Amino acid sequence: MRTVVHDDPSAFSELVRPWRELVEKDPAASVFHTPQYLDVWWAEFGAGRALRVVGVLEGETLRGIVGLVVSEDGLVSFAGDHDTTDYRGPVSTPEDRDAVAVAVLNAVAGDAWQTFEMDGLAGDSGWPEAFARAAKAAAYDVGEAQTDACPRVAIPGSYDAYLASLPGKLRHEINRKARRLERDAGPYTVRLATEQTLDDDLDAFFEMHRSSDGPKGRFMHDGMATFFGSFAWMLFSQGWLRLALLEIGGEAWAGVYAFRSGNDWDVWNSAYDHRRRELSPGMVLMGECVRLAAGEGCTTFDFLRGPEPYKYRFGAVDVPLIRLEVRRG
Repeated sequence: MRTVVHDDPSAFSELVRPWRELVEKDPAASVFHTPQYLDVWWAEFGAGRALRVVGVLEGETLRGIVGLVVSEDGLVSFAGDHDTTDYRGPVSTPEDRDAVAVAVLNAVAGDAWQTFEMDGLAGDSGWPEAFARAAKAAAYDVGEAQTDACPRVAIPGSYDAYLASLPGKLRHEINRKARRLERDAGPYTVRLATEQTLDDDLDAFFEMHRSSDGPKGRFMHDGMATFFGSFAWMLFSQGWLRLALLEIGGEAWAGVYAFRSGNDWDVWNSAYDHRRRELSPGMVLMGECVRLAAGEGCTTFDFLRGPEPYKYRFGAVDVPLIRLEVRRG
């Protein structure tokens, strides 16, 4: 295998098409691993940083690829950040994990870094083990910790089959909240954003987000809203966006910002009108999104990073997120 390294974001255009194809072959890859996401993220957050794209090829076939951020303070990390990028790391087929991990470390071996921070590796992806083996073989120190988790729901076929798979208490609670909302507030509808409605739907989503108390309400500042908007339009252009709104009387009561990734429905963010919190419109909408995901044939409903209690009311089970800290001795 040979390694190609690009330091200029505009110089790796020849890798974009095989990169997209490789994402489809990697069962652990997500939207966050695509060049489309890297392009949007870099445009918003890349100022003052250096981007490096490392590709691993066998002949002319791309076997692995990753975007790295190189800082002047001697830190290397995967492209993305904690606030916006739930899964991070390279893309490859499972059988190439070890070779790609070795190649990535070799690609930065000549740099003056002291720490390679490998955050956002899914515990079931095979990457934590591959990078730990490669780092130890290179005589680096390796620290490993679980930093968070992504709760995931398995969808065993239809929505009815999903409900039947839940403990009776959880199933009853999902149905009870939906009946109560309709009884006390009137019939509700759930729809997905279209090209014609997307900008207005994003504005409604941001308004609900900012109605939250504490850090969540402050999170959606103007810069973050710009990124959310750019990301949404990229997702929409690829057919991945699933921005769902629950409406009553033509007014948005809750929103779920999600996207389709292979057979996964990934929930990136959610919000609801806090004036109506006692009727749980956010919980009702989340249940309806599981229904939509099942209807599309998805097998996993991924709540992404964060152990918020409401996620486990839908039967979610944690997949750990692993952080490796590779240090030169």
